[in-house]
Amino acid sequence: MISSNMKVANGNDDTITEKYVVNLPSAGEERLKADYRMYGGLLLILGLCASYGVLADIVSLAGDPTVNSGGYLLAAFISAIVQFFLGIVCMVVGYMAVVMDIGNATLTSIAIGAIQMAWLPFMVSCAGFVMGIMFTPESGFFIPSQYLPTTTDVRFIGSMSFFAYIAYAIGYIGSLGFMAFSMHAIQKGKPEHRSGLYFRGRARTYNALYMIAGFTQLCIGSYVLNKFGQGPLQQPVTPGVSGIIYFPEISITVGVLQLYTGAIGFARSLHKSSNDKNRNILFQILCLFTYLCMICMQDLSQFAYAPGDEWASTAPSLACVYFGLAFMPAFLDWKMNTVPDNLEGYYESEVVDNVDDMENGEHK
Repeated sequence: MISSNMKVANGNDDTITEKYVVNLPSAGEERLKADYRMYGGLLLILGLCASYGVLADIVSLAGDPTVNSGGYLLAAFISAIVQFFLGIVCMVVGYMAVVMDIGNATLTSIAIGAIQMAWLPFMVSCAGFVMGIMFTPESGFFIPSQYLPTTTDVRFIGSMSFFAYIAYAIGYIGSLGFMAFSMHAIQKGKPEHRSGLYFRGRARTYNALYMIAGFTQLCIGSYVLNKFGQGPLQQPVTPGVSGIIYFPEISITVGVLQLYTGAIGFARSLHKSSNDKNRNILFQILCLFTYLCMICMQDLSQFAYAPGDEWASTAPSLACVYFGLAFMPAFLDWKMNTVPDNLEGYYESEVVDNVDDMENGEHK
């Protein structure tokens, strides 16, 4: 680089400035690269959670999934393999983007196609919930038989568990698809489609799902507390994706917190973008706090109380399932408040193209 003193000494400032033009990437190009790496990194993390979350299922079902199951365990085993595969594909595409800074629309399209395969595990799990709801109360599918549950008890817990699973599953599959489609839009030269208004609309969806998850958790905890008493229970109620319940008070607390966080996020998505950084950060902190409560209270504390290690493998699996729905409201809220509603020219800023601009720290 040539300094200003050298240019003055030569007495021909304009000529030398033109001679030493430096072609640096524009601010818009750097924004585009940063966004691409961001989406790739998030796809890598979500893909890791998708694969890691089913390892315990694959190991436990690998023996003989056809024994005394009417074919359901075999379907569950196949769906677990499918989820593991799509998670690996997402990890590879995300890894290439964030670590190697390479990728193309074809690879991303393969990842998008793989993500659509996630609806197979979704449907298999939904079938499992329906089967559980139809079982007799004596089977102890959701509620231990020692509590002498009625058909109404089983169907209520099963129905709430079913809706909770739908919220978490759609939130997770949607988060994977969101990152992959965003990468594909950049690769196809259409990054302007991801404006602040786009993020605002998606924020309403994910916050609504968060509210559903919280509401079902609250209902399950309240019902168990009213019907079977305060914790710790002798045997846990097992409402599927909501974990196990030894302490219904914990389920109520976490449910209220999820419902509150989702309601705040939904309300924020209905208002204009805020330029107050402190206001934005507070909601992200709330989302992080809620997720930590889900992990520490809904997940770890309930499973840790169970004797032995029967439920040990379920705790990390559920932590992976919770991540997508817990993360997206915070992410979308931040983006809708920091990305302009109109991206025309946002990725096309002029280049810093001369020595004086670089030395003075000026960007056109």
